[in-house]
Amino acid sequence: MTITRNQFRQAVINAEKLGNTRDASTIRDLAASLKRWGKLTPRQENFAKVLVKRNSDEMVEAANIAQGAHEIRWSEDEDYREWILFLAHFFGGSSQAAYRGHIDNRRRTASMLLKFHIDGVVPNSAYCEPLLTSKLAPRLRDTFEKPLLYAVGELVHIRRTELNYYQLEQGKDKEIGIVTGVNAKYVDTVGTYSKSKGGTRYYRVLFPAGEKILQEQQIKLVSRKAR
Repeated sequence: MTITRNQFRQAVINAEKLGNTRDASTIRDLAASLKRWGKLTPRQENFAKVLVKRNSDEMVEAANIAQGAHEIRWSEDEDYREWILFLAHFFGGSSQAAYRGHIDNRRRTASMLLKFHIDGVVPNSAYCEPLLTSKLAPRLRDTFEKPLLYAVGELVHIRRTELNYYQLEQGKDKEIGIVTGVNAKYVDTVGTYSKSKGGTRYYRVLFPAGEKILQEQQIKLVSRKAR
């Protein structure tokens, strides 16, 4: 079945409603090619059918139903809302080299989601799905769910494994700092959660030489003997 220009036009409208911006751009290109040459190549025709089906009226209707359920959950389920925002801040701000491509592919979506939230608008469920289904989500969930290991006012050291030879020679591992703030910045690193070392949340720690922002896994409590 040959796809008409009217079908292309409706598919573009639907793609924009669904947040499929790449699909919308590709469909426009195919429509322009159809207008110029009067027909599409067999390969273009097959690709066009996939795009039109993916951005059909039925898909829009299903998305509207999903969005309604999402909006109710967003307003009533704090854990659901905070988890999505946690992911959005991660993908919007992380530059972790090991997952650079995966993160970059979700950065614009995360930024849009946060903009909607700041503006007081419930973000579209289509913006949430790529974050919730990310391969990094399970490991980030560990850090999100687990309680903080340290509280404001507790005394900590920087772990020896976080210091270089020169810093160890200076005795930096023995310097005592006091936790002055928790969740000092948004989590921007994926790491395996450890029961003893914790996750990758950030703390503000005041040392004699000044204040540092350190990850949970980088610090440990000062022993009673060292106090």
